[in-house]
Amino acid sequence: MESFDVVVIGSGVAGAPTAMLLARSGHKVLLIDRHIFPRDSLSTHFIWPRGVSYLNRWGLSKPIFDKTPHFTTLEMNVEGISLKGSVPLAHLEARFRQLHGDSRDVTNTYCGPRRHFLDQFLQDEARKAGAEVRDGTSFIEPILEDGAVTGVRLEGPTGNPISVRARLVVGADGMHSTFARKIGARVTQSWNLSTFAYWGYFSGIKKDGLAFYRKGRLGMAIFPTSGGTHMVLAYGPTGWWNDFHRDAENNFHKTIVFCDREIGELVLAGKREEPFKACGHMPAFHHELWGHGWVLVGDAGSFKDQVTAIGITHAFRDAELVTQFINRAFVGEMTMDSALANYASVRAADYIDYFNLVCQLAEMNVYSKPEIEFFYSIHKDQTRVDELISQFGDTHPLSQGQAPPAAPPDAADFVRAFEDRTEAYTENPFHGRRLQIATRVS
Repeated sequence: MESFDVVVIGSGVAGAPTAMLLARSGHKVLLIDRHIFPRDSLSTHFIWPRGVSYLNRWGLSKPIFDKTPHFTTLEMNVEGISLKGSVPLAHLEARFRQLHGDSRDVTNTYCGPRRHFLDQFLQDEARKAGAEVRDGTSFIEPILEDGAVTGVRLEGPTGNPISVRARLVVGADGMHSTFARKIGARVTQSWNLSTFAYWGYFSGIKKDGLAFYRKGRLGMAIFPTSGGTHMVLAYGPTGWWNDFHRDAENNFHKTIVFCDREIGELVLAGKREEPFKACGHMPAFHHELWGHGWVLVGDAGSFKDQVTAIGITHAFRDAELVTQFINRAFVGEMTMDSALANYASVRAADYIDYFNLVCQLAEMNVYSKPEIEFFYSIHKDQTRVDELISQFGDTHPLSQGQAPPAAPPDAADFVRAFEDRTEAYTENPFHGRRLQIATRVS
């Protein structure tokens, strides 16, 4: 029977970096995935500056930047209120020092590489680091001895059975994790309300940077990605998905125009280069993260809605964090159980407030009058705008936000116009109603 220090199940954005970092530390690592790479993945594939900072720390950002547009400034647009800014470096430095003990190589750059490129690149880096990588190899079941995982049974590309011993097994096989299910990892929290998402890739669009838009109970996002295209995403509450999906392409364009007419016209003038991708329901959950001989990372451990596009960033966070603790166990500083318990505790402290925010945002409720007053009151205050963007990108802690400023006198007319629209916002616009066209505040 083969033997490894660590077997990592799943070679995506959580598993491949975990295998790479462990192999760089000198451990014998096996990385498996049931797919043959390169392969695409159902993903909004945006990486916030906090996530790109991990790539930079690992020495991997330049090859990605060479093939992917990257920027430091983005726009969040709420009911036509334009909030343009960047994640401050000071916020990134503080977050990394708190979580990892140092802030080397952080960057406030963001990008959105396609997953068929990113995942293959990360898998190749794991292989370069010394991990043994096997595509087309499926996890079948854990090997248990006295209640502890001591290895795994696998199925190779030709259907051949393989048994492998390991000191630790890392489950990184995504939101539908077979490993989590077969190991019996309990669901400790769940949230059923979510968004639907419908997106495509368009050429012929000239627009730099990322922009998020929210209007009523609908949203859209646009950014340039690998291969000279723009990713354009429409989303809304899952309860509207069935009506949206009956005429999906037309409703996609209606949603983009509704959120911002100018962007909608750019997309209509562009050329869609491949079939649309879609996800109708994204319920969130937390799994129990570890047990004797096993641990979960990325979406296998905890999944949340796409509404803030944070998934890859958190997968990278998990990879660096878990390897810090695994390394300490392997060198004898603590037992493996203590290391994994510490990983779960530190991760939860870094994560739970933001998880709850994402679940709240995923309900896609119409913004309240105080919320609109807040957005309007800060849109000309760059420091406050940057802080909001930093919080949305899970860098500046939500608990450290400043108190809302008083609404300026010129906010009254804008808020009044917003309130006049709110009743119509609550009705499903894909059930026969016509969407109103957007206005903007610069």
